[in-house]
Amino acid sequence: MRVLITGGLGFIGINLIKSLLNSKKVKKIIIIDNMSKNSNHYLKTICKYTQSTSRYIPSKSRVHLIKACITDAKVAQQATKNIDFVTHLAAESGVDLSIKNPMRAFNTNVIGAFNYLEGSRINRVKGFIFASSGAVFGDVKPPIREVDNRNPISPYGSSKLSIETYCETYSNIFGLGTTILRFSNAYGPYSGHKNSVVHKFVRNILNNKSIKINGKGNHTRDFIYVDDIVSAIKLNYKKKNTNDSYNISTGKETSLKKLVQLLTDIFTIEYNKKVKYIYGSKRLGDMLRNYSSNLKIKKYLSWKPKTKLEEGIRKTISWYVGESIK
Repeated sequence: MRVLITGGLGFIGINLIKSLLNSKKVKKIIIIDNMSKNSNHYLKTICKYTQSTSRYIPSKSRVHLIKACITDAKVAQQATKNIDFVTHLAAESGVDLSIKNPMRAFNTNVIGAFNYLEGSRINRVKGFIFASSGAVFGDVKPPIREVDNRNPISPYGSSKLSIETYCETYSNIFGLGTTILRFSNAYGPYSGHKNSVVHKFVRNILNNKSIKINGKGNHTRDFIYVDDIVSAIKLNYKKKNTNDSYNISTGKETSLKKLVQLLTDIFTIEYNKKVKYIYGSKRLGDMLRNYSSNLKIKKYLSWKPKTKLEEGIRKTISWYVGESIK
């Protein structure tokens, strides 16, 4: 099996690559990343690889990194040749960033994703897996289900929805197998560059800085450990000519207050670290409650998350501590 991963140097990408390397069925892994936010630091720690810039150069190496922007359509069509599955992880992530710069979110999340969807069509790729988000549903009453109306309230959500509809169309018209995976709030190792809430909080605590809670701390999220996301992605590496969509979530609602309390308990008891926090204003475009049902993927793919929040937070903190010691 030959796999292409856009945004492969990112948090989920590195964890996915590390897992795929343990499978003898995976003969080739091609990574597309412009390295603007991520470096090859983590990749160097898990495997040997070859590298090229702005084009794919045939290589006997099992892992090949192409430094290129996903908005480059030519690279997309070159890199998807002889590929079995494309996993599109690259994105301009975050509600707040998309509000500050909606044009950038559009170019990266819509044009960039479309390039690899089109490359998959042209080169007859077996399956295209698109990393989406619950943000496509907007401020709906949770738990979010796949059948709920999609009504995004941010440019980020709108950009993800655009490609979801293209995935559906490419399956219906061109017979390309597409799978939409809507990840809940992911956390875990290899996330030193991430600015999502768990990672910001952990880094700030380790650096003796205050953590900032937007609003009153009543916002809820569905926090899922990265290993569970990786297992869901791998389940979808199979040939099919239909379109499917699944929520990749724990199905459990956790408030920011509860998250802060869990971090406080672990850091105080196990690391003798004091946790300081301040409150800020609510972010524009932020949903008050956000968690998703995972009943569909449980039913049809027999998948379920294995990592409880407390266990995952402990593993994440341990990884950050290990990184700081090096």
